[in-house]
Formats: sequence, C-alpha cells, structure tokens
Amino acid sequence: MDRAEYEKQRAELVAREAALSWDFICKREASSAEEKANRILQALRMLDNEEVYAKAPSRRGFRGQEHPRFMGDHFLYNVDLINETKLFSVAKKMPKGAHLHIHFNANLLPGFLIDIAKRMERMSITSNIPLVTVGRDESEPGYYDNFNRSKIQFSMLSNKHKKATANLFDRNYPVDERQPMSFQKFLGEFGKHYTKCTVDQWLIDKLVFHEEEAHGWLQTAQGAWDQFNARTQMMKGLFNYETAFREYTRRCLQEFVDDNIQYAEIRPNFMKDNNLWKDDGSETISNSGIMDIIIQECNQFQEKIKKGTNPYFAGIKVIYCTPRSFRPKQVQESLEECLKFKKDERYSKWIAGFDLVGEESKGEPIRTFLEELVAFKKDCKAAGVEIPFLFHCGETLDIGNDTDGNLYDALLLKAKRIGHGFALARHPYLMEQVKKHNVCLELCPISNEILGLTPRVNGHAMYNLLANNVHCTVNTDNGTLFKSQLSHDFYQVFAGKTDMTLYGWKQLAEWSIEHSCMDAEERRECMTHWKKRWDDFCLEVIKDYGYLIGLPGPETKA
Repeated sequence: MDRAEYEKQRAELVAREAALSWDFICKREASSAEEKANRILQALRMLDNEEVYAKAPSRRGFRGQEHPRFMGDHFLYNVDLINETKLFSVAKKMPKGAHLHIHFNANLLPGFLIDIAKRMERMSITSNIPLVTVGRDESEPGYYDNFNRSKIQFSMLSNKHKKATANLFDRNYPVDERQPMSFQKFLGEFGKHYTKCTVDQWLIDKLVFHEEEAHGWLQTAQGAWDQFNARTQMMKGLFNYETAFREYTRRCLQEFVDDNIQYAEIRPNFMKDNNLWKDDGSETISNSGIMDIIIQECNQFQEKIKKGTNPYFAGIKVIYCTPRSFRPKQVQESLEECLKFKKDERYSKWIAGFDLVGEESKGEPIRTFLEELVAFKKDCKAAGVEIPFLFHCGETLDIGNDTDGNLYDALLLKAKRIGHGFALARHPYLMEQVKKHNVCLELCPISNEILGLTPRVNGHAMYNLLANNVHCTVNTDNGTLFKSQLSHDFYQVFAGKTDMTLYGWKQLAEWSIEHSCMDAEERRECMTHWKKRWDDFCLEVIKDYGYLIGLPGPETKA
C-alpha cells in the first residue's frame, strides 16, 4: 500500500466515524453563521492558550518540577484564569436551554447568604471546637489549627429559645453541647482572634472547596464527600428561614436569566420534619408552604421579566427530593406527599418528578425502596398523573456493588433521566438500554472532578458516553461549593475535548430542552425561543470576534 492509498483509507475511516458522532447532525445542518461561529471558537481556544494560560506563571511540584498552566487543568486551580478568557465570555452569552440538575440549597455563591444572615438578629453560630489559637504567636505552625479544622453551623433561634450567650472564642466553649453564639456578636469579635483575613473571607473559605483539598495526594472520593457533607450542614442554617429562602429564590431566578438559561428544574429537599423556619424562629413552614413560596416568587419574577428587555424565561419546575438515607416508611411518606402535590391544582404543573438524594455510597440502594416505588407508579397511574423518576445514580467509582448497581434499578423502574450516570460508561449493555429507552444523563463535570471521580475534565466519562451517542445535558449540581455557574461547566466540557465544537454545545442545549419535564406545548415554546436566541448568539460571536477568522470587525487589523 503506497502513501496515497493509505491516506485515502485513513480519511475514509475518519469520515465514517465522524458520521456516527453525537454532534454530526448539528454539524451537517449548520448554517453559514454557525460554521463561522465555530471557526471563531477554535480560534479563541488557541488565543486563550497563548494569551492567558501560556502567560500565567508555572507552578512548581515535586523537587521543583515546573508545571505550565493549561486549559483543562483542575477547575479550582484554573477558575480565576477561566474567568479571564474570551472563550468563557462567549460561554456566558450562549443560550443554554434547560438546567436540569440543581440542588436548590447550593446554587448561588456563598457570600449572598452570609450577607442576609448578618441582618438577622436571631441568627446564631456554633462550632465543633473552640476557636482559639494554639501556641504563643502566629510564627508557630499550628497557631490557627482550630480555626482551620473547625466545622461551623448556623441556626435561627426561636423566641422561646434561651439567648445565644456562648462564646466560640472561649477555651472552655462547651463543644459537646454546641451552644450557640449570637452571629452578630461573633462578627464583632472575630477580628480580635484571627488576623489572617476578614470574617467574610474566613466564612466563605469554609463553604467552598479548594484545589489542595480536592486534589491532595491523600484525598479520596470518600474524603471529598465528608467535606461536602460538612459544608451542606453549614449551608443549611444560612438557607432555612423565610427571608433567606425568599431572597435566595429571587436571586436564583435572576441568575438563571443572567447566565442565559431558558428553563430550570430545581431540587429542594422535602422531609416530613422539614426545617424552614419563620424569621423569628417561632414555627416551621410546611412542605406545602415551601412550594407556596417558590411559586409566589417565581410568578412575581415572571411578571418582572415580561416588563424587561429580555421578555422570555420559561420558568422553573420542582423535582421532589427526599434523602436516600431514609427508611422505607419515610420514603413512602415522601412519595405520598409528592403525589398529593401533583394532584393538587395549586402545585400540579410545578412538580417535575421524584428523586432520592444524598451520598450514594452511604445511602440505601434504590432497590431497598422497590415496593414503595412500584406502588407509587401504580398510584400515579390510578390518579391519571405522571411523575417520572429522575434518579441520582452512577455517581461512583465503585464497580459491582450496590452503589454501582443503582443503574440497573433506575432502568428497571423506567427513570426518565439519570443524575450523573458517571459509572454508565463501564456498563455497555446498560448503555444500549439507556439509548433504547431514550433515557438522558444529567452530567455534572465540575462536581464529578471535585468529588473525586476524575482528576481532570479530559478524563471524564462523558466523552465515552457521548461517543456512544448517549443523550446528555450539562449541569452544575452544587455550584455554591464549587465556585461555579453553568457557564463554567459548559466551558469545561469544551476544554476537556480538543475537537469540541459549537455543534457539540448546540446538541447538548437541544437535548436539555427535549428531555426536560415540560409538557409538549411548553417544550415547543421554549425550543422556539431558544432557537431564536441561538441564532442571535452566533451572529453576536461573529460581530465580536469575526476578525479572528479574517472577517471585518471591531478589531480588524489594518
């Protein structure tokens, strides 16, 4: 075989594989504007590599080895550079379709809730250890160890509760009782005991993951989850009273619009003994009361949107979530309430589906609740309503145990979507069944990296899944803890695949709308608006950056 024949056969192989690609249809049917915008994205990738990553200082590793900065490195290490790139500015403008995997208590950057807590007179704070120094002065290595190791929690005290008179800065602070200290008093005292940063910086530092923590040489997926769970406990008290919940809901809706998201399905946690409190701590607000607040705030937001310059946002729906650590009887009660909401005309159109949440390896496997889940489907059918299962599963590196086996149960129970599904790439038969039954995966790339499933985005299972034409969407999961928004996840999807294209972004956005829990009319309307926004987006990319591919533009060189 001579060189010419070899190259001919090679080109044929490449073309045949490309024709099977998950984004092939979008590429084949691309408009002239999309083709130009895609060429620009490839140019921006190269430009950002030259102007941002290559110019950033290298970091030194073992025995002084230099490690240059690069696109697709650890997200937590790169995030400040990412925010400077032109490609990320394009990702922010891109209409993203539907955001389908959002834990509602961890969507906004943490400073927002801390600022609200400062205004609340009855907000208190506790610690698992006294916030005291160890040693004579700051020159000693472990001087601030207690401040670094402490696990902080917030709570709103009721009028009936004794006053928060404890002092976290007292060496005799009763840690076994975790007695509360007034948060306002804590704010005033903190600077007298800790001088390395402001109290706001210290609290935010407690709430978010750090690169050294997520990717330290001793860290494991289990260890990352331990830190994650401690942070969600800290978040809980900042989120679980009415003023914060209402303001948070409003800000989330605005962030969806600002991040060019056309529709969202949120995952609040619902429990029988749910702890959303009135501001004075006098009583709790029921799960139906939580639904009322979400609906009120969303309706008011929609009225505001219609009067603005961006008149379309399809709104939100609620995925009813309950902990997978519950006993079967508790899950049954949650399922009954979920169905009750769906049958109630006040809530019916707002309920998207049902999910079991929490750390998959520590919670019960899905099949523990088989009888309850099967009975629920029968009850839904008898009531003439549809509540699809949208199960978290496959968020694991385990192989062959109950955690890994949740994928089988999700399929047998006819889940509409699977949250994460990282492990699916190791199950070729299940992968075929997922495609056969039109099940979609809710990918969460940044979350999976930080919680130990992959060291960097280019090793993420999503590229294998997409190569096998499994339908996928892109999501944030818990953006508060990861310092991320949906634009960051779309950026990372692009960063991790050298030949990623605009057509790939388009296909992921289209799938998100197609696999949402909107009804047919809502979906049609959302897709129509999204397509218009997409076309405008491509033209804007050409206008702003066309000079990179030789088109006339604001920065065309003479």
